[in-house]
Amino acid sequence: MSWLNSLFLRLAGRDWREIATAPFDRAVELAVIDGKIGVLPFFGLRHGDDWLDAETLRPVKVRATHWRLARAAILPIGCC
Repeated sequence: MSWLNSLFLRLAGRDWREIATAPFDRAVELAVIDGKIGVLPFFGLRHGDDWLDAETLRPVKVRATHWRLARAAILPIGCC
C-alpha cells in the first residue's frame, strides 16, 4: 500500500475500500487519489468498468480509486 493511500485511509476513515471491490447494485461515494485526495461531489453506480451518476444515470468519466457506501443526507427517524 502506498504512503498516499495509507494517509487517505487515516484521514477519511477506515470504511473506504479499493475500487475493484465496489458493488454493482447500489450508489456509492467515490474518491480519487491522483497526487492529492478528492471525494467526488456525486454518488456513483458501477456499470461494468465505468460509472454512472446515481441521480441522473448519465455516464461520467472518472478514474475512482476508492469507494464507500453512500451516506444518507437526512438520517431516518421514527416518532415512536
